[in-house]
Order: sequence, then structure tokens, then C-alpha cells
Amino acid sequence: MILVTVLISIFGLWLLISEIQYFLQENYIYRFVPDTDYESKLPINIDITVASTCDSIGADIVDTTGQNMMLFGELKTDDTWWEMTKEQQQHFDKMHEFNAYLREEYHSMKDILWMSDDYNILKKKISVRTDKPNTLPDACRIHGSLILNKVIGNFHITPGKSLIVPGGHVHLTGPFFGSEATNFSHRINQFSFGVPTKGIIYPLEGELYETNESAVSYKYFIDVVATDVKSHSNEIKTYQYSAKDIQRKIDHNLGSHGMPGIYFQYDINALKFIITANEITMFHLIIELASTIGGLFLLFNFMKILLDKFTKKIYSFFYN
Repeated sequence: MILVTVLISIFGLWLLISEIQYFLQENYIYRFVPDTDYESKLPINIDITVASTCDSIGADIVDTTGQNMMLFGELKTDDTWWEMTKEQQQHFDKMHEFNAYLREEYHSMKDILWMSDDYNILKKKISVRTDKPNTLPDACRIHGSLILNKVIGNFHITPGKSLIVPGGHVHLTGPFFGSEATNFSHRINQFSFGVPTKGIIYPLEGELYETNESAVSYKYFIDVVATDVKSHSNEIKTYQYSAKDIQRKIDHNLGSHGMPGIYFQYDINALKFIITANEITMFHLIIELASTIGGLFLLFNFMKILLDKFTKKIYSFFYN
């Protein structure tokens, strides 16, 4: 009887702990609805390092509204070095490996969209290098935030500098603008839309492309989905996205025309993704605990009755 009591007690303790853990963890409900918020703006956060000097490249953006690109905001450009420090390399490699794992393996929607703090540590910005190499900077870090319209657009990094003209802008390239033999090897430290939010995966972060060619075009096709996260304490409006990419070498002699560079073509999905916390009240927890404890008492009494009958059977078999 003592052994049965101990086993039931252990089982009951495990059930109680499981109920409390389920209450403490956040559970979410996921659903899609039409996105009717057409007038809101779309913030984009960028931190990209390109293996060319800042004097030889330029970054700008256009969309279907034809808005002057200066009204979107301004990105900062810092001369830097393509080779990272050991600490920067380790941080970038971890981010790259984690996102590659998420892309290559199957994962449920719940696992991908609401990650633990382990992944969110990787989303912190790569530390600024303190030691400066003895060579001249050979790369350019382009970073900052822009405020976009919720329409189809194209953010791009191309050779030379852009010049605003009526109806748009043109790219000035050539030896006078330092755009000869531009290398568009690049790594993406940050590329997100909206307010960076715990648990949202940004698949382009950690991407690295390297080439020795000077005329390569990299194109990313991005589908942006508005995402509302409603937790117990607050509500966050942000965005997530999916991305596909292609790259090709520009060679006019072979019929591969275009301008080398890095192009991010984004489109806004017509649906909105809503993540809502499935709140479990304290009253519900008390009911669950009371039910568990009551069930344990019933189980104990049932086992006691069975043992009593079994004991009587054994006793009558040997002593009658």
C-alpha cells in the first residue's frame, strides 16, 4: 500500500506541475484576415555590408506611387572592412546557420513564428569593431530605417550615385563616379519590416553572397505580410516576410543585360496575419487543479479498494 501511495503521489505531483507550466506559458491562436489598412506606412530596417567602397555605390528606393525618394528617409553609409573580427564572425555565422536550418527543415507555423529567447539573442546588432586594420576600408556598411508606402517597391544598391530628376531618378556611373569594377558581394545583418518583434523570423538576416566577379546582379523577391501580435499585456503591429532570390552575371555579349547590383523587390500581401494570446484565467487554473486533485483522490480510493479485495482473496486462499 505504501508503494502505491508513493507512485500515485509522484504521478499527481507531475500532473500538477504540468498544469502550472501550461498556465504560465503563452499559447497563441493564428488566423488570416484581409488587410484593409491601406493608408498606414511600412517601416523597413536595413543593415547591409557590401564589398565595395561607399564612394563607388549608392542606395535608393522607388515605388509605384512615384514619391520622391528623399521623403522615405535617409540611410547612413560607413566605410568599413569586408573581413569581420572574430566576435563579429561568430555572431554572423550563428545567425546564418540558424536561419539556414529554418529554411531547409520542416517546422510547424507555431515553432517558426514564436521562437524562444535563444534566437532573439542572435537578432541583436553585430558589435561595432574596435580594432582597425592597417589597410584602407574595402567595404561599405549601409544601415538605418526608412518609412515606405504599403505598395509595390524596389530598394536597390547599384554602382555610382543616383540623381533625382523629374519623375524619378537616374544612376550616374562611370570612371568619374568611382563605379568601375564594383564588387557586390554582400552580407545582410538586418533586413526587417515594421517594429522588430520577439519571435518573428526574418529569413534574409544572416544571408551571405560572395563573388569575384564585378558584374553580378542579385535580386530578392519579397512578399510582406502585416502581422498583429496581441499578447496579454500589449498589442504590436509589425510585419514578416518570405523571400526568394536569384543571381546572374551581367554579360551583354551573351545577351544577359541589366545593371549589376543588389535589388530587393517587395510586394504587400492582401492578407493580414493575426497572432492572439489564448489567455487562461486564474479561475480556470484553479478549476483544473481542483479537478486533478479530485481525480487523484478517486484513483487512490479505487486502488485501495482493489488492493483490499486482492488482499482478502490472498488471505482466504492461504488460510481457508
